[in-house]
Amino acid sequence: MSMKRLRCWLRGLLIALGGIVLVVWIARLFLPDPLFHDPYSVVVFDRQHQLLGAQIAADGQWRFPEADSLPAKYQKALLQFEDRYFYEHLGFNPVSAVHALVADIKAGKIVRGGSTLTMQLVRISRKGKPRTLWEKMKEILLATAAETKYSKKQILQLYASHAPFGGNVVGLEAASWRYFGRDPFSLSWAESAVLAVLPNTPSYIYPGKNRILLLQKRNRLLKQLYAAGDMDSITYRLSLLERIPDKPHPLPDKAYHLMQYVRLHGKGSRFSTTLDGILQEKVNRIVAEYYKKYRQNEIRNMAVVVADPATREVLAYVGNAPGKGVEGHDNDMIQVPRSTGSILKPFLYAGAIEDGQILINSLIPDIPSYFKNYHPQNFDQHFEGAVPAAQALSRSRNVPAIYLLRDYGIGRFMDLMKRMGMTTFSRSADHYGLSLILGGGEATLWQLTGAYAGMAQTLLHYDRLYGKYTGHEYDGLVVEEEKVKKEKEPAVSATLPLDAGAVWETYHALYQVHRPEMEEGWEYFSSTVPVAWKTGTSFGYKDAWAIGSTPEYVVGVWVGNADGEGRTGMTGSTYAAPLMFEIFESLHLKKRFVRPEDDLKKVVVCRESGYRASRFCPETDTILSFVHGDRVKVCPYHQLIFTDSSERYRLSQRCASVNEMKKVSWFVLPPVQEWYYRKAHPSYKMLPPYKPGCAPTDAQQVMSFVYPRPGTKVFVPRGPDGHREKVVFEIHHQNPDLKLYWNLDRQYIGMTQHDHKLAFIPDKGKHTLTVVDQNGNSRTLRFEVVDAQY
Repeated sequence: MSMKRLRCWLRGLLIALGGIVLVVWIARLFLPDPLFHDPYSVVVFDRQHQLLGAQIAADGQWRFPEADSLPAKYQKALLQFEDRYFYEHLGFNPVSAVHALVADIKAGKIVRGGSTLTMQLVRISRKGKPRTLWEKMKEILLATAAETKYSKKQILQLYASHAPFGGNVVGLEAASWRYFGRDPFSLSWAESAVLAVLPNTPSYIYPGKNRILLLQKRNRLLKQLYAAGDMDSITYRLSLLERIPDKPHPLPDKAYHLMQYVRLHGKGSRFSTTLDGILQEKVNRIVAEYYKKYRQNEIRNMAVVVADPATREVLAYVGNAPGKGVEGHDNDMIQVPRSTGSILKPFLYAGAIEDGQILINSLIPDIPSYFKNYHPQNFDQHFEGAVPAAQALSRSRNVPAIYLLRDYGIGRFMDLMKRMGMTTFSRSADHYGLSLILGGGEATLWQLTGAYAGMAQTLLHYDRLYGKYTGHEYDGLVVEEEKVKKEKEPAVSATLPLDAGAVWETYHALYQVHRPEMEEGWEYFSSTVPVAWKTGTSFGYKDAWAIGSTPEYVVGVWVGNADGEGRTGMTGSTYAAPLMFEIFESLHLKKRFVRPEDDLKKVVVCRESGYRASRFCPETDTILSFVHGDRVKVCPYHQLIFTDSSERYRLSQRCASVNEMKKVSWFVLPPVQEWYYRKAHPSYKMLPPYKPGCAPTDAQQVMSFVYPRPGTKVFVPRGPDGHREKVVFEIHHQNPDLKLYWNLDRQYIGMTQHDHKLAFIPDKGKHTLTVVDQNGNSRTLRFEVVDAQY
């Protein structure tokens, strides 16, 4: 060949190649970007990438989001069946096309397509275009363009994610779960071969339809894989024995409400969670059992969160009892704000300890009280005068919590809860008032469990980080795998809402809570590991709460009715706590919290009052307290009095000389507290009476009004017949045997002895009530009747 002819031939070749490149480039302009715009199913996976649940795509197809990797067995099976030269061609294989044409001519019909895998990908993306020569030419051009845009790996992933697998199943991952109930990486050679051949004729052959033909196609492919050396003879023979699935499996539905949360909050189609699939199923079963039991009492809804306090990762998420529809089971009660009842009390007690307001056994008033027309009651309708803080918390006494909140400050408490991750208390402190601590506000199980987990993590970090924290202890629960901090968080000198010492003392009180049915020694029933737990019951028995903490798990439970219907007797102890303990007992607890030694210090306390010992306290104890314990006030109840030598009478300088007086340290509660305290504590010694002629003139020390209290506005009720009824006024006297004389607006209205209560009907307006005892001591109270309801 002459040089001139060679140059002409090369020029023609270059022009042809340039033309091809130009055509391919133009074809690339017509290639959609992205290649598919199909809607995807919402799919939720556990921490082991096992499917928890899925929701069908908007077009009615089970189509999982595009995969980022493919199992090796499936890739080999697919390429062996569809395109053996996939890695050698650029989208079009002319040799395969010629072989297919010859085979079709010999058969007199289309028996072999000759399309490459890339061409099939293009055809799938073009949504059922007719299989004409013209459309085939378009596919070749677009396939070649796709090869210039996508890597071979991407082409395989796109094909596997969008190929039809029969019925309304699209994509390898959806097909693997629908036909085999497992992820594609867990499939055998036989199962991978089934999925490799299904897209070939997806509307004609698939599990449940023409299974014999599907078996034959699978076995031919297995033989080819064996011949190619992809499997040994034993694997091949065993693969031939595997059954073809009869029909599609129902997809798992282990975390329905979490899946709805993902969908509604736009978390994306593929959601990898921190959930433990095995634990999730276990909690589902337990909730189902309790639902059957509670439904007999028309209690229809419940929710459970289980979290790992070390990481705040959610391990189980059950948003409601099983079922859907009319009974409110569709509602995710984990995310719904509900009245808190007493479940906030541990935060208040820990805050008061943190602040140096109380020590763990400091006495707190437990008496009939009136706060601007708010009249709190204990659940048992009884009062004990004064209760140690630990008992008040473990026994969930309401009135002591009210006094504690009053002294701590409503606004400060709301700020504390906000810092602990609770955002549902969005109104002013005046709006909630003191009832906030008894359920006057609403919170979600999600945020409450997160706050309890924050307390537990505070203790864990203090131990692990040698007295420091990360500053993220109260960031809330984590359910998205991507948000879990994989690296070790650095220890910093962070300021937390609650420090380890305050949490430890609060847990010490919560360990004393009695198990449901009041079983003594319940903490040794199934595990030697104690659970720090608290219950709560909202007004009207509408919400029952129980949340417990250990170093390994925090379990939060809510029980009630989604529509707000209350059920008499539905309390946190009787309904939520049994469910919580059933879950704890299934967890095989092993670890205990470590006492934060460096966050505690020795404090000398008065044995009777629980406050720091004063010089008048006759008996003291040395305890380990949170480091701010030295801020707590000294005992206000022990006082020095003067008696005769037998301590039978009190003396004063009005009737005795100094030589006749004996100094005695005496435990003295305020009058109203004393009245109720000595009923619950027979050993309580009342102050001895004054010797005749020695009594002081200050009646404040002798008697005190129980109702009404100073500043109280009195309401006169009406009975069923519409007539106004009497209001009971009450005063406490240190010597109930004395006679008391009652005067209203300078008019005598009655006399009492022993039980100092007087019932009468005051007129509307302002009044002055004066009570005088037979020794001449008097107390005066001004009050107002604001609505006598005439």
